[in-house]
Amino acid sequence: MNKLMKTGSVICGGMMAFSFVSSVSAANKTNGETTVNSEITEGEVTLEVDATTNFGKKELAPVVNFDDQVINFKVTDYSGTTNGYTITAKLGDADTTRSLRITGTSGSESELSNTDATEVVAEATHDVGENEGSVQAALKYTGATETRAFTSVINWELTKGSTADIAE
Repeated sequence: MNKLMKTGSVICGGMMAFSFVSSVSAANKTNGETTVNSEITEGEVTLEVDATTNFGKKELAPVVNFDDQVINFKVTDYSGTTNGYTITAKLGDADTTRSLRITGTSGSESELSNTDATEVVAEATHDVGENEGSVQAALKYTGATETRAFTSVINWELTKGSTADIAE
């Protein structure tokens, strides 16, 4: 009977181990996928110009010519919809003794007025991103009768060009 019990417990233990192993299973997964979404949207178009330009000091005379000064500008375009731009300028105040001329990037010279905007830069094409340039400003006073500090304001305006693909 001892022998029978020993055989029975071995058989019983073996069945138990077998049923435990047969109930465990794992699914093998060796691949997958990820969907990646993105969108490029239209960005801004901005114009930055030098905030101040100082022509310095000159003595009072019938005609006071100041040396030419450079005014830098930067057109930043992340719109993706334009190709080329125009910058116009006009004076923000009236002064009958002052003459302010701007020589643009094409070499053309324009006298600014306080009534009508004048085209000072016309670019047919530009790149996506920052586009830098400069204009020359010439300031002259004719018939000034007093000594004082003069301040003038130039109002700049950027107009985008025609709809087209921008060179990259």
